[in-house]
Amino acid sequence: MNPFEIVLAHWHKQVKELFPQLHSYQQETLAYCVQGIVQTGSAVMQQVAETMTEYLDSETKMTSHERRMQRFTENERIDVDVCWKTFLETILPYFKGKKMTLVLDPTPYTETSTIVYLGILVSTRVLPIAWCIMPQKEKWDRGQWEIVATLFQQVAPYLEGTQCTLLADRGLSCLELIHQCQQVGWHYVLRIKQEEWFRKKYRQSFHDWLQCKHFIKKEGQAWYGEVILWKEHAFRTSMSICWEEGYEEPWILVSDLRASHARVTDYGRRMKVEATFQDQKSRLLEIECCRFKKKEHLHRWLFVVFLAIWWLIHLGSSCLHHGHRHLVDRADRRDKGVMRIGRLWFKFMQKRARISFQASVQAPVSARLTHCLPFFHREARLCFSIYIN
Repeated sequence: MNPFEIVLAHWHKQVKELFPQLHSYQQETLAYCVQGIVQTGSAVMQQVAETMTEYLDSETKMTSHERRMQRFTENERIDVDVCWKTFLETILPYFKGKKMTLVLDPTPYTETSTIVYLGILVSTRVLPIAWCIMPQKEKWDRGQWEIVATLFQQVAPYLEGTQCTLLADRGLSCLELIHQCQQVGWHYVLRIKQEEWFRKKYRQSFHDWLQCKHFIKKEGQAWYGEVILWKEHAFRTSMSICWEEGYEEPWILVSDLRASHARVTDYGRRMKVEATFQDQKSRLLEIECCRFKKKEHLHRWLFVVFLAIWWLIHLGSSCLHHGHRHLVDRADRRDKGVMRIGRLWFKFMQKRARISFQASVQAPVSARLTHCLPFFHREARLCFSIYIN
């Protein structure tokens, strides 16, 4: 008996429950594609096709596996936005009532496209909850802030009653982004450029305008307080400036939360988005090697890839939480990221199942393989959980 196909059969059942709006063959292909990426550790179709040829007990040729995935991305009847909305309705209730950190960041896909990406910071990685593909060099059909507002509105209804804090880097930080956060009721911690002007508050009055780069001049210095920011807007907010040892320049952060070193700690968590992008690109999934020419095809494939990322993070965090890291990583130090640990743990459980099957211990092992799945049933409905480390 093939453990990979046992997991695929159970995962297919979950996909049918998650996305009832899809045709049965579309559901089957979606399950097949997502598990193929999890097993392969790559989003490149050719590599996924090779893996499916190896692990499935069928005579299907590798080229046929690849064409099947291509047909999925080219199928105009698959409405990704509707499917993703259904997915958010299933996963985001898990986070309701908890403190959440959101990250907004654009990442280049190729020389022609950029993925504008909104994610939840969980277990040392950023999990995607909304995205949009935009031209990198051509003029955008919609304004940047209209796109950001659309992403926020996609997820905000599911996060009511949840304390959310948005992190964003200097390229996105401006008054318009602050207004967008205020409209959906989110806190913000934004890094601004050193060239910005502000007036710091002293006692009951504000000093004259000063440029950020002239305020903190050497390592080890810090200042926290209330300011009036941007000459053209005169926006009142809190500012945290800190130049920590070993850094090339200070971090200049604005927030609706009280200015303190805690804001520096908050923003420091945004650095984990870089590790996520490395996992999605050259370090693991190699999204940039897919080379889709049409935005619609890339959009559908990202739907598949992001489902796989949620599954990999679930597997990795579960492995770490239950103390199994030593089975897939070094015991003396952590060499591998949580997504790679998730993939290796997935393959380890399949290997252990194959050994048990050879010893004719089938029923208990088949049941244990279902623990690999990203969802579980509670009160006749699918639920999601993740161990936050």
